[in-house]
Amino acid sequence: MAWRFAGRSESRIDDVVLESARRWGIETAARYNRLIFAALEAIGDSPALPGYRPVPGVEGVRALHLRYARRLVPQEHQVREPRHLVLYRLAADGAVEVLGLGSPHDLYEIVR
Repeated sequence: MAWRFAGRSESRIDDVVLESARRWGIETAARYNRLIFAALEAIGDSPALPGYRPVPGVEGVRALHLRYARRLVPQEHQVREPRHLVLYRLAADGAVEVLGLGSPHDLYEIVR
């Protein structure tokens, strides 16, 4: 199944990766970026992955914490403590729409 960015989701992901680079360096940001895109590919392949959760009060929106995607990248590229959720939904055409990436505290802000 295909996936695509919806709304400002791509720029939200870029913001998270840039902040990671500022705080922890380029290599750490590259690992986080790898993890994010591994999660997106996995969601595109199987939107009902183990670990996904419906977002309460927001019909059709699901969240996958990046910690569940750690196994999808080689051990030398793993992020020890990923802190973000990927928010997504299934579009009418069957594609997965990526709504954004955020912390558990700002997920409702992302789906607006």
